Amino acid sequence: MRVLILYPRFYVYGGGEILIVRLCNYLSKQGVRNSILTTEMLPEVRADLINTEVLIEKVDSAGGNNVRAQYKMQMKALEKGLVKHQNDFDVVNPHNFPSEIAAAAAIKPVVWMCNEPELYLIKNHPNFKTSFSLNRLYFSILFYIERFLVARRIKHVVVSDELNAKRFRAIYGFHPHVVNYGIDYDFFSARGDPQLPQKNEFPGKFVILHVGMITPYKNQLESLRALNAIKEKIPEAALVFAGGGFDEVYKKPIENYIHENGLSGRVIFKGHMKRDELRSLYYRADVMIHPIRPQGGWLSPFEMLCAGKPIIVSKEMTASYIIERERIGVVTDDYAGAIFDAYMNKDKYARMAARGKEYVRDHLSWDSYGEKMLRVYTTAVQS
Repeated sequence: MRVLILYPRFYVYGGGEILIVRLCNYLSKQGVRNSILTTEMLPEVRADLINTEVLIEKVDSAGGNNVRAQYKMQMKALEKGLVKHQNDFDVVNPHNFPSEIAAAAAIKPVVWMCNEPELYLIKNHPNFKTSFSLNRLYFSILFYIERFLVARRIKHVVVSDELNAKRFRAIYGFHPHVVNYGIDYDFFSARGDPQLPQKNEFPGKFVILHVGMITPYKNQLESLRALNAIKEKIPEAALVFAGGGFDEVYKKPIENYIHENGLSGRVIFKGHMKRDELRSLYYRADVMIHPIRPQGGWLSPFEMLCAGKPIIVSKEMTASYIIERERIGVVTDDYAGAIFDAYMNKDKYARMAARGKEYVRDHLSWDSYGEKMLRVYTTAVQS
């Protein structure tokens, strides 16, 4: 078995990139030759790969700040690289939009890792209904490409959970495989270096943690609203944002809200953090708030549970049904109420987090994820 993974670009080392590294390393340990075709890769990502060949296909132009132009350039580069290299592989595995469009040109079997259906994200973006006609035209063109071209070419699709499977079926009309992501339990359940500065950075504070890139889908504004609602009830409350990549359009309303509500002394932006620093922050935090909209954000709440710390997640988080079913966190839209409850009932929330820690250890491993993906590859090749 020879696997070619397509990934648009490794410009941050977040959840999607961790998934690729863990999957490739599992394949390498199983003696499965694997390569990554991408347009760029951070050195720290490359350093974590074990015996994985990295194929870089440069884009013809950067596309400037136009996201759609960047997608177009990435898609063309991936398609060019695919045509060049695919004869050396048995199966092609695209991850993240627009790699599935490039993979439609493959002559080999394709297994699409659909982290989130792009069509669903566009249609359910907060500004879609009020957007100008060009956005709607873009959606219509993309709908035709994905629904009638990509879906007819790609017969094997993997999603991370049942909620994304339901979305996928509604858009594309067939059933995907469901394979839960893995979590680095051994890493995040170990306290690490107690001398890291995050350990004692917020003395006397009740630390509310929000992890994720600063974008509308990660919904940092909702965390600020929750902080504002409980600031009188919990005078020592502080909100810590861990994540980089400020969306410039989203940045101004965040700054305005902090200023208008006198929250500047209670809000800390940490930016993008190394994994050992993030782990230390998990242990320092009192509770994680995760008011995420239905895009990404699968890993961090489960990583927080590895540290035995409580989590509060949105109903829109795609793994919320697991958290609710296993009683390992709070699923709600009343974030302020849940934060205050966690503050007042620390023992109850500690027991909930302890159950979550056991669940992650027993059910969410990267070896399990890699094993199930390998089965899907085998099915695709045999069919």
